[in-house]
Amino acid sequence: EMLTILFFLFARAQFLAIVALYYWSNSFVIMTNKQLIGRMGFNFPIFLTSLHMATTVGFSYLMIDVLKVFQKQTVACARQRTNIRWLAIQFAVSLWCGNWSLEYIDVSYTVMVGATTPFFVCILGFVFFNTVYSRSVYASLVVIVGGALVTTYGKALGGKGFTLVGLFLTLSSTFFRGLKTVWQGYLLQGEQKMSSPNLLRYMATDAMIILFLLGVVMESGSLYAWLQSETGDADYGFWQFASLLVVNPITAYGANYTQFLLIQLSSALSFQVIGNSKGVLNVIAGVLIFGDRVTGLAAAGYMITLVGVACYVRAKSVKV
Repeated sequence: EMLTILFFLFARAQFLAIVALYYWSNSFVIMTNKQLIGRMGFNFPIFLTSLHMATTVGFSYLMIDVLKVFQKQTVACARQRTNIRWLAIQFAVSLWCGNWSLEYIDVSYTVMVGATTPFFVCILGFVFFNTVYSRSVYASLVVIVGGALVTTYGKALGGKGFTLVGLFLTLSSTFFRGLKTVWQGYLLQGEQKMSSPNLLRYMATDAMIILFLLGVVMESGSLYAWLQSETGDADYGFWQFASLLVVNPITAYGANYTQFLLIQLSSALSFQVIGNSKGVLNVIAGVLIFGDRVTGLAAAGYMITLVGVACYVRAKSVKV
């Protein structure tokens, strides 16, 4: 009896530790992305995202091939390979738009808009795979979108930290994140399903190559000019910048890895609740660290969206 209780407490403590690590790693990546792009002048979101992918590939190799934490899987056929490449494109575009938006818009607002991901998941799931949900799920989407509209209006009234370019990039990032979620679910649950660590590995490899080539075309010239420029008058030291550029991609892999662990240890629905509570923390962190201005109307809209997400999670948990 005592051993059972101790085992239960240990399992709970382990789960809470992973949740805390997920909160920290995700918040750290978002905040340091903002610091690098918005404050330190490293306005190269494509190269930054390719660094994230390269680090994910490296750590995936370490976990699967060297430490053998996960069983290695190979791509079964050409069709599966093509689907993984499509997933990589969606993932790369989502991250690129999300990182690029931080140059034009506050962290808090990107998090608020990101809470509308379930809306895109439902719509795109129907478009691509004819997935149909209950009426209560679609009713929750009305609340989610309504809250997002109120948030956008409130943020636009506030003026500071809001631009139309930033809004477009944030919506694009959220759209492709929803598409990635739908496509990833198909690859994880189809006839030739692949485990999350292996899928992450293959996807990150393709995304890294895509982003690097895109970065060479679009950002190499400006990156070279930036490296040649004088930065001695900057209000940050070289080692501070260099260490941040190293730690940021490493933490990005930690965020992906803890996400897999949480879904494995709980469920996708539980993870969605955890993810939205993490979003609230990121909004608060954006206000405290970067001085983001969140109007009362924008905050009210965000609360409406979170209520809609809670209804969405509850509606999806009910078996039809």
